[in-house]
Amino acid sequence: MSFLRMVSIVGFSSVLILGGCSSKKEAPNNDDPTIGYEDEDKGSSINTGDGYGFTDFDLSIKKDGKKIEVDYEDVKPSDAEYINEFQEVNKEGNDAIDSMHKMFMEVLLDSDTTKEEAIERILKWYGLDDYDEFELDVKYTDNKSLDIEEKK
Repeated sequence: MSFLRMVSIVGFSSVLILGGCSSKKEAPNNDDPTIGYEDEDKGSSINTGDGYGFTDFDLSIKKDGKKIEVDYEDVKPSDAEYINEFQEVNKEGNDAIDSMHKMFMEVLLDSDTTKEEAIERILKWYGLDDYDEFELDVKYTDNKSLDIEEKK
């Protein structure tokens, strides 16, 4: 019985391995430049699931001598910067994007978001009830923008 079981397993495995082989003589060319998204340079959209809905996000909040700064560009994500002096965080590049991603997905700003909604959502995310200076510049994928400069 054991011998028959072993032969069955080996036979079944052989069929699976041979079934995975192709009869085509050439491998597919995955480096084909025609494959891709035709509007890649225009940024991403949160509605399509491949971005945040904006191409540029610059935030600066100052309170009691401390600051939060977020700088993100869809075209150059490697240049991203995230500073949060309230939590002693200073990150760049992919580390900064990881921190920003959480905030972007929770705050969910789009081109219909009002200034008041944006301020309220962002302050809530950072656990702040007030600010001395609040500056936000967002350029959305639909060519709209949100510019806020508030001082108290």
